[in-house]
Amino acid sequence: MTESAYVFSCEPEWEGILAGELERVFPHSLAKRIDNGWVTIEPDDATAAPAPVVAFASQCLPCVTAIAADSIAQWVLAAGPILIQSLADHSGPWRLHVFGVYRPGGSVRPGRAKLIENGIVDLLRKKQRRLVRTMSPSAGPNVTGGSLAQIGLVTPSTGYVSVCSPETLHALRRCTSPFPGGIVGVPLDRRAPSRAFAKLLEAEIRLGRQIAAGETCVDLGSSPGSWAYVALQRGAHVTAVDRSPLRADLMEHPELTFVRGDAFRFEPAETVDWLLCDVIAFPDRLLELLQRWLTNCWCRWFCVTIKFRGSDDYPKLEPIKTWLASSGAEFQLRRLTNNKNEVTVMGACA
Repeated sequence: MTESAYVFSCEPEWEGILAGELERVFPHSLAKRIDNGWVTIEPDDATAAPAPVVAFASQCLPCVTAIAADSIAQWVLAAGPILIQSLADHSGPWRLHVFGVYRPGGSVRPGRAKLIENGIVDLLRKKQRRLVRTMSPSAGPNVTGGSLAQIGLVTPSTGYVSVCSPETLHALRRCTSPFPGGIVGVPLDRRAPSRAFAKLLEAEIRLGRQIAAGETCVDLGSSPGSWAYVALQRGAHVTAVDRSPLRADLMEHPELTFVRGDAFRFEPAETVDWLLCDVIAFPDRLLELLQRWLTNCWCRWFCVTIKFRGSDDYPKLEPIKTWLASSGAEFQLRRLTNNKNEVTVMGACA
């Protein structure tokens, strides 16, 4: 593996789906499964996309260096000098993420990642205090302008180091994540009508923007109402469109307007702040819906789930990516931590 290779993490058992997507994104390049939750590809520079969109990856580590280390101390001694050399000319803030793909019964545990991270920081205090001073503890979409150093633990004794400049991070913003390992957790809310509420909360975190009090939302295919529930809690006014009513308490909420009808035929009377859509439909129908809403400037922000029936649907993401990239919208297309056999497209209209 050369330093031009990209390494991607994903949910275990999704390696084949991710590999297929990577080979569509980077034509004439072969993706290979490394281990549970890890896939690599070495893009052909002649065909590599300038701003690749990868939905099924949790995180991307570009320009990697492979590491083999049996102990925490060996990890620190192997990875530390690479970070110091890579950041030698970097004068701004930077972040360090050490992570593995965690799963029940897996060999890589969060405690090992934390010990390696602590060891790296201790080494920097001794060797390069400047980097300790400029190191940012923050993670999230609103942390901008810095480099990102990552250590991905494939097994307790093998993994990769990657250091991404701000320019590279911007170019890869649709396949890298500002969250360690690309994972975002949300608290459980048993009062919500269904567990679907977690997808919208996660999308807000990834966007770095919550639905705000006084904003207007259209929730297409709203029943039983988990996304409307989140928006109403925020103090927004929600127009819920569905053939079936929402949960009784939501139907009685003073800030909810219920429209019984077809989510795909609804047109707002004026531009709204948010388009929300978690409806079950074919990917091509959802592309048509996005095109109508974004082309007509019917919303300022959007969060739409794209659901799949089987493997034949996954390639249908590519025309959605192409159209979104050409639309001028600033968007993310990701399989969220709280998604199942689906991905979520979210962003701001042009």
